[in-house]
Amino acid sequence: MRNPPLPERPSSAVGSLDRGLRLLQLLRDYGSLRVMDAAADLEISRSSAHRLLQTLAYRGFAVQDESHVYFPGPSLDAAPARLAWTKTFRALCQPHLEVLSRRSGESANLMVRVRDTVRFLGTVRAQSVYATNDRDGVVMPAHRASGGKALLATLPEEELRQLYRRSGPGGNPGLDEDEFRSLTTSLAQVSARGFAVNFEETERGVAAVGVAINDRAGHAVGAVSLSSHAARFTGLVDRTFIPLLLDTRAQIEKDLMIIDLDVRDHSK
Repeated sequence: MRNPPLPERPSSAVGSLDRGLRLLQLLRDYGSLRVMDAAADLEISRSSAHRLLQTLAYRGFAVQDESHVYFPGPSLDAAPARLAWTKTFRALCQPHLEVLSRRSGESANLMVRVRDTVRFLGTVRAQSVYATNDRDGVVMPAHRASGGKALLATLPEEELRQLYRRSGPGGNPGLDEDEFRSLTTSLAQVSARGFAVNFEETERGVAAVGVAINDRAGHAVGAVSLSSHAARFTGLVDRTFIPLLLDTRAQIEKDLMIIDLDVRDHSK
């Protein structure tokens, strides 16, 4: 069977979208990209290239280092989650996120774990100047995000080892033994506390605290977090954020007691 011919560029193509997709191809193929190179390839101004790359970074498709070089972000090579139950889960959690954001004055987030990443199913942004970014649809490393840590802390060590000590072509290069031991030690602390903290590990100037959500069978199916500007976080996390998160978790889990999400294979 012959391969179908490649489609021609449609006359109705959206120029900015097409340029953004071309940048994704460059990041995928070259592994790194400077603004000047992106501008030259797309034949646009550096300021336009910078805005496009910043938008990709905002959605997790690119990350920028201290030298202002862009690299593929976690969203770029993320496999489809294929979790049919997440739509129901998000709908159930949405009103609780809205209440949590309103009561805390901060942005509330819902996420699920897919292997060694977390996928943000939704964000309810704070209605204030302190609101952190909308993370809806963003993919992050699970061991850096607060909700991801809370979910990883529910796993047995052997499963963690399978996630983080594997290696091979195209796979996660994994952690060395010292790094893995440091991870398991920190996750044991998360398990003992019942919540996890991310202080500027995923975004400069932003901190978050998260808790895992269990379904009626006791399986950790997702996590809820509150994100805040780092300068405000320390003074609010213990007396405000954690009590509100724990109350939100209790309310969501009460709702989950009467719903079967069918979460088989959710952590594969």
